[in-house]
Formats: sequence, C-alpha cells, structure tokens
Amino acid sequence: MPALSQEENERIYVANEYNADISVIDSATDELIATIPISERPGEVRPRGMNVSPDGRIIYISVSDFNPTLEASEDKIVAIDVSTNEVLKEFRAGGNPERLDITPDGTQIWASLEATAQGAGYNVETGRQIATVRVGVEAEGVAISPDAKWVYVTAEATHTVTVIDREAGKALKHIIVGNRPRVVEFSPDGTRAYVTAEIGGSVSVIDTSTHTVIDTIDLGLDSRPVEIAVSPDGARLFVAGGGTSAVYVIDTATNTVTDTIREQMGRRPWGITINQAGTRVYTANGLSDSVSVIDTDCLCVIDNIAVGRGAHSVQVGRAPE
Repeated sequence: MPALSQEENERIYVANEYNADISVIDSATDELIATIPISERPGEVRPRGMNVSPDGRIIYISVSDFNPTLEASEDKIVAIDVSTNEVLKEFRAGGNPERLDITPDGTQIWASLEATAQGAGYNVETGRQIATVRVGVEAEGVAISPDAKWVYVTAEATHTVTVIDREAGKALKHIIVGNRPRVVEFSPDGTRAYVTAEIGGSVSVIDTSTHTVIDTIDLGLDSRPVEIAVSPDGARLFVAGGGTSAVYVIDTATNTVTDTIREQMGRRPWGITINQAGTRVYTANGLSDSVSVIDTDCLCVIDNIAVGRGAHSVQVGRAPE
C-alpha cells in the first residue's frame, strides 16, 4: 500500500461555539466525517481555542461557559484522541479558558484564563495546575516559543502581551501592542512573534530577543483580524480577517501584505490553520457555519465545507494510520 501524502493523512478539527461540538473533516476528500459532542448544553457551554499535540494525535480544546467574568464548573480543557474521536481526558481550568498552547515536548499546556486575568500552566499527564501568572485584563491568546522558554499571553482590554518565563513561572515583561490583541503566534525559528489587533486592524511584529515591537502591519480598521497561521517555512503569514471576510497574506521578509483572498470566502473567518505541507489553509467561518479551503499556490478558495453553528477555531491533526 503506498504511503499517504501529508494532505491525505490529516484530519481537520473545527470548534463550533453554538453547537458545543467539534466537526471532523477528512482532508483527502474535504468531507465532514464525524461530529464530537463536547457538552449536552449548547448555548450555555462552548468550545473555543484548540491546539494539537506535537505528534498530531491529540486535540486539546478550551471549554467554558458564555460568561467570561465568572469561574464556572464548565471551565476545563478537553483532550480528544484523533484515532478514535473520543475524549481521552479532561481537567479543570477554572477562570474561563480562552485559548491554549502545548510545549514542544508535549508535557505542558498553557492556557489564557479570561475571568481571572491569568496565564496558567498544566501538567498534561496529571492535569495538575503547575503555575499561574498575572497577565493583562481579558486574557485571550497564548503561544509557547519553539524553544519552550517563553509563553506569550495577549490581553484584550489592556492591549498588552505578557512575556512569561516558563521555567520560572513569572512574568518578565508587558508589551503594548495594537488595540484589542487577540492571537499570538511565533515564527518557526522563534525569532519573531506576531500579534493580531482586532480593533486596531493590524499585526504587531515582536523581536523575541528583546521582547519589543519592531513593526506594525496595517490591514485596515475594517479587517478585524483574529487568528494567524504561519507557513511551515516561516515565509508567509495567513491572517483571518473577520470584518472583511478575507484572508490577508503577508510576506514576513518585508512585513507587507502581498495578497488578499476574498472571492468565495465564508463569512467572518476568525479561526485559521495551515497543514503540515503548507499547501492548504483552512478557515473557521462563524457567520456562514463553514470552513473555507485555500490552495496556497493559487491563493484561492477551492472548497467550502458546512460545519456546526458558530465555527470558531480550526486545527489540523493526524489521521488514524
């Protein structure tokens, strides 16, 4: 039997806020193949940010209720086994977890806790909380540097990124970025971090050696950018523009927008991810309840796939072998 290509050996996972479930798409056929329930109380409990284990075999999901100012029993992190689409484990993450990231060795998860204005670290094996660090108000995005040294956490209300020394479990610095920062992602080599500003309509570029903003990429105030996907070679950024229903393509060598993908895009793309080969980009479109599939060669939409209500985030995991 011939080996599968990376595209054929992947599953696309979509967190649907209002259905309280996860849609699973086969990347080889672009067809919906499964739906994984997260809660029996849709409209009260919601899956939000997601991330995938380094081996691609476990999808971790932030789950909370719809009141971001209070801690609730629904506040947790859920782990789904890609091979079975079943919940492996879940553990308490009090404080309305918004988004999460995983260390390169797969042993720790760090989550942004919106209700308590904290970044929190958890042991993946036991689910035990190992650190909490005060960050800005309305914590939102979180990313761990490729060398696992730094955790960056965005805060929407204070327009900041908090730099956390992961091993020490302490805040090192607070960086002022654009208005209402949402998501942060590191470049593959870890030298840069990119932060979207939803109200500012921009992407801040941070030099991680000094933890300072060195450039700001303007997308327009109507763009309302949220998630970012960095190409595997680090040469391009794909930014989901929820306000314009567009994806902005940025050249990281020049920090300029080179293309804007609008035609046949779903409505209000907030989530975005790229496959391992860098050939496909997927967006979670919250107002059209769909996923748009983008070919990175032509920079064009080649498919739209219906998913659940309020598609929020999207991630790529490995398919069962």
